[in-house]
Amino acid sequence: MNRERAILETEPTERTAVRAGHLLVQSLLDQGLRHYSCVPGESFLPVLDAIADFADADLTVCRHESPAGHMAEAVGKLTGRPGVCFVTRGPGAMHAAIAVHTADQDATPLLLFVGQIARGDRGRGAFQEFDSHQVFSSMAKWVATIDVAARIPETISRAVRIATTGRPGPVVIELPEDMLYEMVAPTPPRRVVLAERGSVAGLAATLAEELERARRPLVVLGRGGWGTEQHAAIADFAERNELPVVAAWRCQDLMDNDSRSYVGHLSLSVEPDVVRLVEESDLVIGLGGHFGDVDTRGYTLLAPSPERRVVHVAHSETDLDRYLHADEAFLASSGEALRSIREVSVDGERWAARTALARAAFEERLRPTAGDLLAEAVAWLSDRLPEGTPIANGAGNYAIWVHRYFRYRRYGTQLAPANGAMSYGLPAGVAAAVLGAGRPAVVFGGDGCFGMSIMELATVAARDLPVISIVVNNGAYGTIRMHQEREFPGRVSGTSLTNPDFAAVARGYGIPGHSVSDLAGFTAAVDLVLERGGPAVIELRTSVNDISPTLRIADGVLRRV
Repeated sequence: MNRERAILETEPTERTAVRAGHLLVQSLLDQGLRHYSCVPGESFLPVLDAIADFADADLTVCRHESPAGHMAEAVGKLTGRPGVCFVTRGPGAMHAAIAVHTADQDATPLLLFVGQIARGDRGRGAFQEFDSHQVFSSMAKWVATIDVAARIPETISRAVRIATTGRPGPVVIELPEDMLYEMVAPTPPRRVVLAERGSVAGLAATLAEELERARRPLVVLGRGGWGTEQHAAIADFAERNELPVVAAWRCQDLMDNDSRSYVGHLSLSVEPDVVRLVEESDLVIGLGGHFGDVDTRGYTLLAPSPERRVVHVAHSETDLDRYLHADEAFLASSGEALRSIREVSVDGERWAARTALARAAFEERLRPTAGDLLAEAVAWLSDRLPEGTPIANGAGNYAIWVHRYFRYRRYGTQLAPANGAMSYGLPAGVAAAVLGAGRPAVVFGGDGCFGMSIMELATVAARDLPVISIVVNNGAYGTIRMHQEREFPGRVSGTSLTNPDFAAVARGYGIPGHSVSDLAGFTAAVDLVLERGGPAVIELRTSVNDISPTLRIADGVLRRV
């Protein structure tokens, strides 16, 4: 658009003055935030111009704002510092809104910058005008507008503080386009030191006392504020006290799955033995997050009971008592909590056999059923990939196989949206590859899920990123088909998909593509890709009748196997 505003003609009045867009990028770098994603927009041109002047700034240009936002959200997951995304107003911001929802549900620090109309045009119905405050206030921890260029460093510092303190989450900041052109004096760096809020006094004594009384304890790990320190500390605490540990929905990488104390996760398809373990527990120790509908099977597991004690360490008061009442509640980060209980040691012999049985059941579940192609492929891949390879996925029934048969052994290896966002896998894999300094990232996507972000293969090709995309192609929206077969057996409507040749599409982007339909073909393709390096797409063709590892459509009827 042609903008004839005097502000565009403004020149520095002092040699030290910089344009506001420059100050914004400098302020982000001062906070250690150097990885940015965007779909370019004219509303934040001074920011794009400034990024070119900073060697430390790493910009990933995307084809759609939804993947751009999810790339930034994945950076937040992997680093613990806010990921940064720039989008333009109106349609651009609305496309990126899904990433704000993901960051809110997943407790991920995220900064979404929205280029906005000029300040003097507000309320006139300007091109693409919309109110970010009203749109995002139900999902973001804070929504702000920077009207005064000199307050950019202050606002960025506060945004980082809010996004990372307590329960992490998203912050949305409007950038009026005329403000970004203003000249302003630079300011000294003001790096935010992450603050840990803590009421851990008495936590160690409380846990020791509760464990002395318990006979069937259980630890549940929830999302938000985790890291490699906690990953090691929880294994040490659990093994020292012979405690069984389950991970909440899509939190499997919070603890080494090879630990003798790790016994499974709570999910949409939780196994009967895990249900029994949870239900019979007389002491639940929750670390982080809240007990949501997926973790509790639609609020049927862990119903409040006088027979069960609950100790909950949460990042925020909003995570407490949302379903499961906390008999003992502590507001603290998981890191601070685990450091405070590292000396807690009780006689775990009373429940050691129970933990061992639960662990044996978990190991049995890892064995794929013969002839289940996707199960065999994921189990093989779990052993074949270098330890620490990040695994990204979006939403769909294909992910049930990934979560069941892949063993997450390091923190930061599971990139999966708690809010069930389709299309998440590929942009998250791009973020992991950008941060991985040449190490591969693996993406799982169903044909429906992957198709929603397939355009970002162009981004993979442009940066030559080692992203290995495994497209599970069954020709259907599998999750919806499952529900359809339950409610309206044999009546297929709206769930079948007409797909392209995914391998050929990959080759069209200059990326090697492979189509396979058996385990031998899959393993050969993966070996070839890992040996050669670089990006690849592997299309794994499966049957629409394979609804989940335990559900099949046989003779037109959904059956448990």
